[in-house]
Amino acid sequence: MYTDPYYDSHWQYTVPYTAYTTGIAWRKDRIDMDPYALRNGWEFPWLAKAAGKTAILDDYRQSIGLGLLKNFATNLNSTDPLTINNARDALLNLSGRVGLSINNNVRSQLATTRSWIHHAWSGQAVAATKRLPRGVPVEVIGYWFPPDGAGPVANDTNTVLRGASNPVLAHLFLNFMLDRHNAMRNMASTGFTMPLTYASVSRLISEGILPPTLTSAATISTYWDHGFKELQFLPAVDMLWRQAWRAVRRDSSRSGS
Repeated sequence: MYTDPYYDSHWQYTVPYTAYTTGIAWRKDRIDMDPYALRNGWEFPWLAKAAGKTAILDDYRQSIGLGLLKNFATNLNSTDPLTINNARDALLNLSGRVGLSINNNVRSQLATTRSWIHHAWSGQAVAATKRLPRGVPVEVIGYWFPPDGAGPVANDTNTVLRGASNPVLAHLFLNFMLDRHNAMRNMASTGFTMPLTYASVSRLISEGILPPTLTSAATISTYWDHGFKELQFLPAVDMLWRQAWRAVRRDSSRSGS
């Protein structure tokens, strides 16, 4: 991943910014269940039954993907209408159980206990620890992601457009973002791991950027070997996914979440 990403061979067009996994964050002080003890941790939101306190990401690829994974379907680029609709139905079932909320406000929702379980990007769980009220220990925030890395993994990138009016300055900015000191400050601010070899889990912990209880939220290089990667859809397939997502959103709106 660090030298030859699947989406940009040999880094011809892009520079990595942040890397992340998509998993499930939760408040350990409010939920008496450990997703790491489950056969399929993706079922955690369905089994914990945290009525009024469960949320999923407002992202059609990520959340329909959650429905797929709950159903033991690991192809996050599925083109099969039945598989996609089964994932939709799983989310509709979850909505009926808990009055599902759909939002990307993971940090504040977890910190204030408006959510006890929140489908989340890894860096959001780390960032939530910085929003906790004074006196609340960071240990109350948990983040589940398959320990073998068999889950959604991705990264954001920076690039310089061909028509950039100041290409030299733009390249200097890319270098600025990758500078070790600046990168570590950025990770401390956002909670998201940058895919740089010196940003090891042990270093992030020693510099106070990553809580020792949230090592599961670090995106490590081996995840790229086993992780599930999202690819671009053809328009007809994209429409199937979006239709499934609209049904989930409509149901959530009707329930008042």
